[in-house]
Amino acid sequence: YAGAPTATCADPSGVELTLLALREPAPAPGDFFHTPVAGERLDHLAARYYRDATAFWRICDAADALDPLDVIAPGRPVRVPPTR
Repeated sequence: YAGAPTATCADPSGVELTLLALREPAPAPGDFFHTPVAGERLDHLAARYYRDATAFWRICDAADALDPLDVIAPGRPVRVPPTR
């Protein structure tokens, strides 16, 4: 995150915090959707489709959710973008 833009805000108690600014994800055209079952996680999908569990962020970037925990829910299709 070196050189990443930052933003400053105050928490509810008035303490000023410096945070990483939200980044605009690159457009990720999805080739297909995967419908998760109970117990599947983003790292499981990344391992299955990319052979790299740490590439879960690709799936996160293709979703409209800010929180990775909001991306995957059983029965709700998840966009899986291409690797390139």
